[in-house]
Amino acid sequence: MMTLAVILALIGGFYWATFLNKEAKDERGAQIQGKASSVVLMIFIIGFTVITIFNLFSPFTNAQFQNALSLCFSLVIITNALSIMYYKKRI
Repeated sequence: MMTLAVILALIGGFYWATFLNKEAKDERGAQIQGKASSVVLMIFIIGFTVITIFNLFSPFTNAQFQNALSLCFSLVIITNALSIMYYKKRI
């Protein structure tokens, strides 16, 4: 699962970087980036809250904590790319 998350995060990061390089310089690109960032912020807050709550009730080992944070950050990157794709079609 970690391998898949890392691969998807790399693809998402590449898509985000390509978007920034080509399209984020005009008003439409800035608007897309702003809306996608608000979605990503909520995903990060929810993910971090879930990790914290699980850790309070059943403390993680060091490896489990690393995996949980890696999955959370991968989810953030993937969500960013998907949000950009979504808002590119809507705006």
